[in-house]
Amino acid sequence: MFDESIFPMAKEESAEQAQAEAPAFYDNSKLFVVSVGGSILIGEKPKTTFIAKFAETVNELTKEGFKFCFVVGGGKTARNYVASAKSFGASNYALDKLGIVSSRLNALLLIQALENSYPTVMTDPEKATEVLNQGKIPVFGGLYPGITTDAVASLVAEALDARFINLTNVDGVYTADPNVEPYAKLIEHMSYEKLLSLIRVADSKPSQHVILDLPCCLIIRRSGIPAAVLNGNNLDNFKEFVRGNNFKGTTISEEE
Repeated sequence: MFDESIFPMAKEESAEQAQAEAPAFYDNSKLFVVSVGGSILIGEKPKTTFIAKFAETVNELTKEGFKFCFVVGGGKTARNYVASAKSFGASNYALDKLGIVSSRLNALLLIQALENSYPTVMTDPEKATEVLNQGKIPVFGGLYPGITTDAVASLVAEALDARFINLTNVDGVYTADPNVEPYAKLIEHMSYEKLLSLIRVADSKPSQHVILDLPCCLIIRRSGIPAAVLNGNNLDNFKEFVRGNNFKGTTISEEE
């Protein structure tokens, strides 16, 4: 069994405490749920300098009135543990649990860098509102076996009626994997249906690559969640998107 006591991150404040300390209710028109790919923050070891710059960017935007909730992926931390466990014959369920613990470890590291983060890694999307009402930043890792952190982020965005951002290591959604196909083109805007069509193609052709997985896409489509895919390594571009200025990336909505 997965022992959550390894990380004391489920000890979240009660609703009564949150209500007592809450300022004015957060403005969800300025709220973003951000799925941060683990590779953005973690290489062979944590990218300490970049994490500090990332936190500075978030702190700057927060002071401008924007609100954030982060969901952090497992990255190389998870891949290393999963590869080792596979050699021992671990089940897929056990591999997923290792991925969840790894993502929470990465999330706990990000919490240390952020200026006004909630102090423990969150495990319940329904409590994110309480934390936001305290004026703090909720940070999640993985939640459930079989569910990616992108899908977790889309669920949290759905629960909060917020916009969704995926920060990855490419500039957005491409017609093919830009790391493999030199002629792949960035798609600046697409509908939910177009994204789902690309996923179907990716399922049928091994050379294809789509940033977001199927459960994540289905969730943002069913609730009409405005979504964007950006390069998480370009922090200036991230700031411009949040501020509503010109940016490079892919936006996803109902309209083509």
